[in-house]
Amino acid sequence: MQYRIGILGGSFDPIHLAHLEAARIACDKLDLDFVYLVPAGNPYHRDEVVASIQARLAMCELAVQGHHWLKVSKVDIDRMGNTYTIDTISDLASEFARDFPNDSVEWFLILGADAYKNFPQWKQPEEIAKNVRIVVVSRPGEDHQQFDRFPCYFIDVPGWEISSTQIRIAAKNNETIDELVPAIVAEYIKTNKLYTD
Repeated sequence: MQYRIGILGGSFDPIHLAHLEAARIACDKLDLDFVYLVPAGNPYHRDEVVASIQARLAMCELAVQGHHWLKVSKVDIDRMGNTYTIDTISDLASEFARDFPNDSVEWFLILGADAYKNFPQWKQPEEIAKNVRIVVVSRPGEDHQQFDRFPCYFIDVPGWEISSTQIRIAAKNNETIDELVPAIVAEYIKTNKLYTD
């Protein structure tokens, strides 16, 4: 069988509804079999994460419950050192070959528009582009600029302006986050007092 699989990586600190909507729309538009959510272990290009690796993984695993088109991969958490996308793709490909030895796969890397703008500065961008099709999610009506060397497929995601930073601030201030994250994730954040001082 030939699979079509999306990869959506991130700090997921916390995972929120826009992440899930991006994965769902990518599945629908690109006829993907499913999308891997890949929480970063040590994301070198981001500010320091607030929640622990275990908490971010737990929130992802809660968020995918009831969604057959979502799976969580721990490849970036299990690998020591910085999280680089080229390693994520290589490890996922090895995992797939081990689990599905008689099948093939076409990979789709799902990025936010801001990440895509910096893509030429990533580690081994040419190698990444050889191994995946790039999918860029953005807000509806946003200007789309494509790199000739790194062609991509643009999809609009309503609500993509939700940010994990906004959610952490709201949680810290005891404000509701119910419309920003899945209910089960909101409960986990509250129960475990994440993002409070």
